Amino acid sequence: MKALSMDLRERVVAFVKAGAGKVEAARRFNISRRSVYRYLDADAKGRLEPKKSWGKWRKLDPEKLAQHIKDNPDATLKEMQKVFGVSHNAIWVRLGQLGITLKKTHKISGGRPGAALALQTRARSTRSRQDPLHGRKRD
Repeated sequence: MKALSMDLRERVVAFVKAGAGKVEAARRFNISRRSVYRYLDADAKGRLEPKKSWGKWRKLDPEKLAQHIKDNPDATLKEMQKVFGVSHNAIWVRLGQLGITLKKTHKISGGRPGAALALQTRARSTRSRQDPLHGRKRD
């Protein structure tokens, strides 16, 4: 959300100092009552200007992530989190945006070491949803 202009802040403070009420100022300038109180507190402290951003936001470069996936296809989210310095959720979201999905595989017991088989998804039922008694005996 963008901060309101200094001009508006100064007009709100001047309006209230001229004798108008805080609720009236909020209605007149179409801002919240809480904003009026914040502007008055800030003016009393001598710093009415909006606060600056507290830091630089991290961005996860999609090209670097895609290259890292190509170089390390078996890397976990936690490992990539340490490499890129962002949360594992940020990695997960960016992977989804890149169209890279989690492929679940299950180990075959008694099979070759390292062999895996991707299980097929269940087929949808062909039973009609309109007829809840489909396949049952009727009296």
